[in-house]
Amino acid sequence: MGDLYDNWAELSAAETEGVDFTRTSIIPTGATYAAIAIHGGGIEAGSSELAYEVSGGGTTMALFDFKGLKTSGNQDLHLTSTHFDEPNAVALVAASSRTLSFHGYTGVSGFATTALGGLDEELGARVAYGLRAAGFEVTNAPSEIAGDNPDNICNKNLRLAGVQLELSRQQRADFFPNGDLSRAMRDSGQRTEAFYRYATAVQNAVIGYGMVSLTSINVSRYTTIDSPGANVDLLATVATDKLAAGGGQFCALAARWTDASNMYLARIEFSAAQTVLLTLRKRVAGTETSLAGTHTTGYTHAPGRRFWCRFEVAGTTLRARVWPDGDEEPYAWHLTATDTDLTADGQIGTRSILSITNTNTLPVAVAWGDFQVPSPQRMTVTRSTNGIVKAHSAGAKLRLAQPAITAL
Repeated sequence: MGDLYDNWAELSAAETEGVDFTRTSIIPTGATYAAIAIHGGGIEAGSSELAYEVSGGGTTMALFDFKGLKTSGNQDLHLTSTHFDEPNAVALVAASSRTLSFHGYTGVSGFATTALGGLDEELGARVAYGLRAAGFEVTNAPSEIAGDNPDNICNKNLRLAGVQLELSRQQRADFFPNGDLSRAMRDSGQRTEAFYRYATAVQNAVIGYGMVSLTSINVSRYTTIDSPGANVDLLATVATDKLAAGGGQFCALAARWTDASNMYLARIEFSAAQTVLLTLRKRVAGTETSLAGTHTTGYTHAPGRRFWCRFEVAGTTLRARVWPDGDEEPYAWHLTATDTDLTADGQIGTRSILSITNTNTLPVAVAWGDFQVPSPQRMTVTRSTNGIVKAHSAGAKLRLAQPAITAL
């Protein structure tokens, strides 16, 4: 059956907001990921609740929720994903680099599964792995719900590629006591263990953020895990919540980390002039030295603007490059250096610190994400402090859902 309305203008002219439907749009500072439910409420029951939970209620990810409120006939409010042009949703998705779109479909009676689609194959693979590791059935979405049309709203982000999760009716029913998908149950706030396990699996696979709060100037905060070897290729994103004032905000990937006095660093500086600078550095016996001068990227820092950094250490050679989230990774390395001082495997991770001349109102929040490193074997990472969040990876890359926080 086709949609009753062809676009948002027709729907909003015929239906009454606050009576027939509601809209929620939240974009937290620094968010570059988005969770959307464009067929929420009574249209595809359970999708609103899941988008809300995965996004942290719009605190860790941007959230858009279009929710049908009718006592019956909510299907009249369905706008197919390629026609969904509600302006707040379009703007929110367009500003995101990664997008999750939650839906519901009938599926096989009694069979709980998620049909995964969309054009973001890399993120989709992470979600599929995370859900399967948490005990959920995941299949490739059939063509009619594959989400692979470029006009699908989930694919209209900065990457022109999103992930569409189509949950069978049984999978959604499993999220509520007694399989009750009624509005009364959904509004009651009651959820099953499966609901939270599912949402956590998606969060761990997708968000990949570790928030570091800098409450003092010139005090380092490290997040570290054991290194798979002395030679590593590190990749991560980073953003801060404020423009630098007085002095820079320093965010670095660390390799061959032995302790706070010994490590190699690929350091991004968000300067007080809003420039983005890159340096290769070493700390040996507590003395820090620049190895290859400073690369001025030409990019402009802004609160919440996320940048990628890649740091490769192989033998005595160190290389690094940086680029804005949403852009293609540059082919050329921006800096290359040679050094022989540090050879042990040590640990890998991140370092966050404010310049001694920084005058920002504290704290400054540093959001690390998408941490990856080649690893030939399955590994498990456990957050060392509050939360005890675990992430698992098998195959070529390890991705940290929450970096282990070590304040030094």
